[in-house]
Amino acid sequence: MTATQVLLAEASPRVCFQEFTSAEEAESGADWMWWWVDRDGTCFGLLAQAKILKVSGRRWTVDFGYTTKGHSQSQITKLIEAADLCSVPAAYVLYCGDRKYRATLECSRTHRGVLCRDRERVGVSVACALVAQEAAKFHQNAAGVEVFHDAVPVEDIASPSEGLDEPIRSLARELDEELARFLRQPQRGAQRVAKELLRPLARLRLGQFASAATLERAAPAAGALFQHVPADRGHFSVPYLDHVLRGLRTGVPDYVRDVMEGRTPPAAVTDRIGGIVVINDTDALG
Repeated sequence: MTATQVLLAEASPRVCFQEFTSAEEAESGADWMWWWVDRDGTCFGLLAQAKILKVSGRRWTVDFGYTTKGHSQSQITKLIEAADLCSVPAAYVLYCGDRKYRATLECSRTHRGVLCRDRERVGVSVACALVAQEAAKFHQNAAGVEVFHDAVPVEDIASPSEGLDEPIRSLARELDEELARFLRQPQRGAQRVAKELLRPLARLRLGQFASAATLERAAPAAGALFQHVPADRGHFSVPYLDHVLRGLRTGVPDYVRDVMEGRTPPAAVTDRIGGIVVINDTDALG
């Protein structure tokens, strides 16, 4: 049984899920699609690849550069491309063990005064694939630790125990007022999930020496909550605001509704990913 299967079995019935074939995982680089669904239907989805934070001696790694035998593209590139087809962001669900397991992980940064490795509830965490792509590019062997630092506990991502979220500063100009308010004000539920996935990308963008003067707009995904998103790219491989926010929808996609109501989604979905996870009433979690 995989780590994802164990997690979902333990989380049920708080979450519902359906597992499909994993035959095409080598092509897409994806394991599961995750959806956080609020009571009013607002929802946020992402396409995720599961990875384990591994240790060898004192070296901690996550194999973001993995390339399937017979394929020239890295799995991270295929994951991002597969997410494009689904109009959701690409992400990694990281299995990082408990504090005892991480005792030798070296990271001098802290989170609210707690060492990175000693944080609670980070055994299963999530990070945007664009963060991992940047870490693999600039930090190489230390990429795993970098991404672990920016990863958010799955248990806390929608309704964290640490109180209200802080505003996100964006370099993108001419923000739509609704989007500016979303970045500026505290959020809960599905919108909080999207905001926390976006947060490390916004921080990385502030350190990139690239113009954000473009007024180009990304084409919105069907049912996207934000219809006017700047196509600011910075040094990322794709426009980062659109990549994340296209997963934030005003209504639940039909194939997600199928899972919620016990039906099997169409083959176009089931043949492409390992399964779908749905966290219901996200805005009510505490």
